[in-house]
Amino acid sequence: MKDLVSVRTFDQRFEAELAQGLLEAEGIDSLILADDCGGQRPDLSVRMNGVQLLVREEDRERAGDILKLLEEEAAEDTLLDY
Repeated sequence: MKDLVSVRTFDQRFEAELAQGLLEAEGIDSLILADDCGGQRPDLSVRMNGVQLLVREEDRERAGDILKLLEEEAAEDTLLDY
């Protein structure tokens, strides 16, 4: 994949992997970039640059819209829990 851009930064790898699966289901290829020793040291990613989810430049807007919708739904679910 060339011309990659970061579409979102997460604190934890599993959050990035969930978002990556959602994008994949929508036909958007992505790549996770994390300095966490292949998932063995998740504490490192928090102290460094977080876990970045990368997509092609041409997919940035669509991927951002999909992830924003996911965040809105998660916030709505959290509000319903109270």
